[in-house]
Amino acid sequence: MTSNRRMVFGCAVALVVAACGAAQVTPSPPQHVTASGGPTLTGKAVSITSFRGHPVVLIFWASWCGPCHDEQPALNTAYATWRSRGVAFVGIDIRDTTTPAIAFQSEFKVPYPSIADVNATLAVDYRIPSAPALVFLNTQGKVADVVLGALGTMSAADFSAEISKLLGSAKTGSV
Repeated sequence: MTSNRRMVFGCAVALVVAACGAAQVTPSPPQHVTASGGPTLTGKAVSITSFRGHPVVLIFWASWCGPCHDEQPALNTAYATWRSRGVAFVGIDIRDTTTPAIAFQSEFKVPYPSIADVNATLAVDYRIPSAPALVFLNTQGKVADVVLGALGTMSAADFSAEISKLLGSAKTGSV
């Protein structure tokens, strides 16, 4: 009986230790996602595939997400910096309700559209477990990188390097 307890305890410790690093592991991005988009918080249709030919930054967020509040001003700045270079930004509001989501967009003056992903369908398609997260799409609509934790785990320099790499691929056709 004692050896069974030790084995169970050992397994429990191993699971806890393994889980501690899980938030930092970025899943390997899917090569190509066919998720097409959905309605914005105000009901207008947005098609992710309509941005083909341009690099795209998908921003997974929610009004209930504290880190999303913290990083929104930096995302607004990034949008202002990169939109003139042809980079599209699309928010994907996951597991949220309309009223607080619209209030979030208004409070932070979010300049790009956000798709309402109430059931997290797009989040599942892009393998995003929770907000915040960033997905970088190349000009062909393929996932180039996924950053879980978004700007909390990625420096401004890394963000700029990722965008520059995607813009470079737009010129050369490679990633």
